[in-house]
Amino acid sequence: MSYWKDKEVLVTGGAGFIGHKLVARLLDLGANISVLDDLSKGSRQNLAPYFDKIRFIQTDLLNSTVVKDSLKGCQVCFHLAAKIGGIGYFHKMPATILRDNSIMNFNLWDAAVEADAKMVCLSSSMVFERVTTFPTSETAIETSPPPKSGYGFSKLLSEYIARTYYEEFGVKYLIARPFNVYGEGELPGEYVGYAHVIPDLIGKVLRGHYPLEILGSGNQTRCYTYVDDVVDGMLFVAERTENDDFNIGTNAETTVTELAERIWRLCKRKESLKFKHMSSFKDDVQRRFPDVSKIIRLGWNPKTSLDEGLRKTIEWIKMQSKSCMQEVEEQPKSRSDGYEANEANG
Repeated sequence: MSYWKDKEVLVTGGAGFIGHKLVARLLDLGANISVLDDLSKGSRQNLAPYFDKIRFIQTDLLNSTVVKDSLKGCQVCFHLAAKIGGIGYFHKMPATILRDNSIMNFNLWDAAVEADAKMVCLSSSMVFERVTTFPTSETAIETSPPPKSGYGFSKLLSEYIARTYYEEFGVKYLIARPFNVYGEGELPGEYVGYAHVIPDLIGKVLRGHYPLEILGSGNQTRCYTYVDDVVDGMLFVAERTENDDFNIGTNAETTVTELAERIWRLCKRKESLKFKHMSSFKDDVQRRFPDVSKIIRLGWNPKTSLDEGLRKTIEWIKMQSKSCMQEVEEQPKSRSDGYEANEANG
């Protein structure tokens, strides 16, 4: 029988990129699921296939009363809700990110003191923003300098909250620290750095940008992890252990230039790839390379190659683009609408 069969599970941010994939997987495994999401970044459409199978509450986790009520009877809580985006978003709203992410964590863990739930904290590789040891193991959290960015620091704080609430109040926790998640569910953003690099580059390539704009030299490295693998890794460790932390990722280090070349090829662009190098942001991490031996020793391995994951992501973004175009074409036309549109654009 599945560990998750009939488990009462709360997923915060369950309408988001990783969250809706987690919800789908938990449903397959027989869990009873409640989702809390304010839909500020997540989408109701992500959960549309599951609305008759889940309890959905549209609310803000800054509301401590709602948070307290939602944890009653919960056995496992996956806390995914956060102010999150690409590097441009991090630099645009650092104080908002730090404030709101921290308050959401305190509200949840305060409520968890009275509940008997295992709290799964979704952290981030950004806690290792200033690390100098590669590959980077979980123990580097004890020796590396704290992150400079508001987002990175908010994730480091979330880990401290999880650990200290266990030490003082006995709240069971698990820290899952994914590295550079990508896949279906995250669209290209509104401005440079709003979304993560993979949807950003795919969007530019599909729209015909030439030369292709990239931030910085292109020599920055990451280990990109497909979203389904991250979900499986989170569930894997949540089933088997507690009061511990795990890096979740791959050990395939890839430069941004190499990533762009793969996307260019998979999108079947015919031109010879040329780059336009844009100024990078001040806190753009130059190398991110996790040591994932701890979770591998426990028995987990990622299953999806980078090319396979990119193909799926590209096809999904293509379908979303076609759907948006169809919606525009199906909008009722009128003389008044056309006049107003022209006037607004003029």
